[in-house]
Amino acid sequence: MIAPTPDELSVMLASAWLPFVRVSGAMIAAPLFSAAYIPTPARILVSIFITAIILPMLPPVQATNLIGIEAMLLAVNELLIGICIGLIVQLVFDAIILAGQIIAMGMGLGFAMMVDPQRGAQVPVLSQFLLIFTMLIFVALNGHIDFLALLARSFEYWPVAGDGISVGQFSIVWMRGAELFSGAIRVSIPAVVALLVVQLAIGIVSRAAPTLNLFAVGFPIAMLIGFLVVDRLLPNLLPLLTTMLGSAFIAVELFLGG
Repeated sequence: MIAPTPDELSVMLASAWLPFVRVSGAMIAAPLFSAAYIPTPARILVSIFITAIILPMLPPVQATNLIGIEAMLLAVNELLIGICIGLIVQLVFDAIILAGQIIAMGMGLGFAMMVDPQRGAQVPVLSQFLLIFTMLIFVALNGHIDFLALLARSFEYWPVAGDGISVGQFSIVWMRGAELFSGAIRVSIPAVVALLVVQLAIGIVSRAAPTLNLFAVGFPIAMLIGFLVVDRLLPNLLPLLTTMLGSAFIAVELFLGG
């Protein structure tokens, strides 16, 4: 058996290590895969498994000293690429959380908080409900499979050990921050308008009957109307989520130069 030369060994290690770094970066930020309830060893095993599937389709990279400055810079670049890919898609679900917070504040449920198992932070119960609902839709639509397929195609658009991330590509990522707020408004606007009408009606009634206890009457009415609007909102989440995810995937391909 012929032992590989140091250059051949370096190429083999770099060909496996750098794709693994990109996949791991995506797992850090991507929806579902980055959830806090998924143990880190399980996330690492998923990254290794995905890398092993993708690896035979990738061309070998140039010989690189894996403990040198050049290899560290290449690894950081691959890590940033993976994080940006996952973050662009994750912003869709952050918009859902923000929409839930907006609706909950209008209903008077802003004080009803619980720990989000995905992030480990406290969010309103309504936000957590909408997040779980949309995550189930995401899985039912095979969104996680589409994300992994997009991650695999990223090596075609942006080869391993290729160019570094430019300012223009970073601008695509931070411009997606606007989609966080626009997506939240698109999801929550029916409830916001309905609750605004309720608050205006309660204000008019309070002027006509000053002795009326607004806290005893207005709070239950606002909560009831809010629940009714959320019930009507749920069927519309499917087309909204499909549109938002499609826009996020297009943004990822634009970021990758595809």
